[in-house]
Amino acid sequence: MLDRGELWGPNAPEVTALQEEWADYVGARFCLLTNSGTAALHCAVVAAGVRPGDEVIVPAFSFVATAMAVLHQGAVPVFCDIDPATHAIDPRAIAERIGPRTRAIMPVHVHGLPADMDAIGALARHHGLAVIEDAAQAHGATYRGQKAGSLGDCAAFSLNGSKHLSAGEGGLFVTSDERALVAARRLAIFGEDTPPTGPGQYRAYWSHGVGWNYRSHELTAALARTGLRRLDDYNEAAQRNAAILSAGLAQLP
Repeated sequence: MLDRGELWGPNAPEVTALQEEWADYVGARFCLLTNSGTAALHCAVVAAGVRPGDEVIVPAFSFVATAMAVLHQGAVPVFCDIDPATHAIDPRAIAERIGPRTRAIMPVHVHGLPADMDAIGALARHHGLAVIEDAAQAHGATYRGQKAGSLGDCAAFSLNGSKHLSAGEGGLFVTSDERALVAARRLAIFGEDTPPTGPGQYRAYWSHGVGWNYRSHELTAALARTGLRRLDDYNEAAQRNAAILSAGLAQLP
């Protein structure tokens, strides 16, 4: 990357490659790299069609960014209890929180354990709601053989230093809906459309609405691509270690 000398840009080679590789890994059509998992989650809220004054049902147990991403859009997080066995949002409690202003449900795959997406998806379809996956801690996690991040309308992952796919800081928004991608990309880059351009074609600087500066850079993408090649091995090692710990704890009264 340093030898190439191209250090930034929404269509720079490392960024573009990471977006393609992560979308392929998750099983989604599109990925957008951002500068944090919180930014990716904000993009997901906007891409899901949440508007100011709408309500989004979130679990009462999560990192604060889950609710803050809703507040960034001027919407209202509605807290919902969790399943004490899994620590994920309880689908039975979600139904009690759905009201006339509810626009989306945001399950969190906390500590890498996917929420009950079959039950959540059924509720969402019945009430016409979007499903936003907060998959910040769930890189490579699967639910009934399907990767986290491909289970709802859109999802967000984190590349923070505490995550098992880390690039220091960064985020990954994913979706299979092209309109959602456009909405997320506009939010992330000053309200602009920034599709790949050919030689001699440059950014138009045309804002279609209010946007933030959520762009990431080439070094983040290069680090994340390196980690992605090792991710499945990391996950398998973590599961082996957890099994050893669980077996030892099981001997205690």
